[in-house]
Order: sequence, then structure tokens, then C-alpha cells
Amino acid sequence: MENQERVIYETLIGERVCDSHWWRVRKSMITCELPLTKSGFELFIALKKTSPRYFSQYHKVKAQISKQIEPSIGEGITGEQFIKLLEQLNIHPNQSTISRWFKSCGGYKSKAFYNKPVLIPICALALIYKSKTQNNSLAKVS
Repeated sequence: MENQERVIYETLIGERVCDSHWWRVRKSMITCELPLTKSGFELFIALKKTSPRYFSQYHKVKAQISKQIEPSIGEGITGEQFIKLLEQLNIHPNQSTISRWFKSCGGYKSKAFYNKPVLIPICALALIYKSKTQNNSLAKVS
């Protein structure tokens, strides 16, 4: 079974991986609570490409994505609708942050249509961004 999981992962990335790489990927996926299936590997690869630094915090926002965001997205939405969705979730990133999130899919355009597989990793980053900004807010000194 484990060998099949590795073959699926290697097929998706298009190359063979060494044992140590595979064990790190497997450990990361278990930590993120992602299934070791084709869809789990696809999401893992998309998260890793979108944000190599924060993808491991996906398990913290997984429930919120499945309950709030996936129904709002449907099969996909435009960039403008995505910004409105972020505002509904009380997330207010800078334009440069939004551009960085969309870099892996060709950049952000308000009129462009983005499908669900592209938006789920970006929404995960937005929720992680929200939790980081809430936790890192400094008390104002008067």
C-alpha cells in the first residue's frame, strides 16, 4: 500500500524521489491531516507551490475551508468575487499579498475566472494569514 502511495506521488510530480524525500513528504502530509490519495497529494503539491513556508498549518484551517469556503466557491469564482469573499471572512490583505498568493496561477486579475482547485490553496493561505495577523498584532503604545 505504501509503495502505491509513493508511485502516485512520483507520478504527480513527474520524477522519482529518494527515500528521505518521500519520508518527509509522508510525515508532512500526516501532520497536515491530508489523505495519502491522489487528491490529497494534489492539494499538498498545490499548497507547497503556493506557500512553501506555511503549508504545514493547513490542518488548522481545514474545517473552516470545508464548511465556509468550499460552498461559497462552488466550481469557481472571479477575482472580484474572491475579494468580496475575503471581506466577508474579515480578511483584509494588501494588494501585493494577493498578487503573491496568485503568482502560481498566472497572477491576480479581477475579471479572471479561477476554478476550485486553484482557489482552495489560496483560501487556505488567506485563513493562515488571518490567524497570523490576529496573533501578531502589537498593542499600541500611547
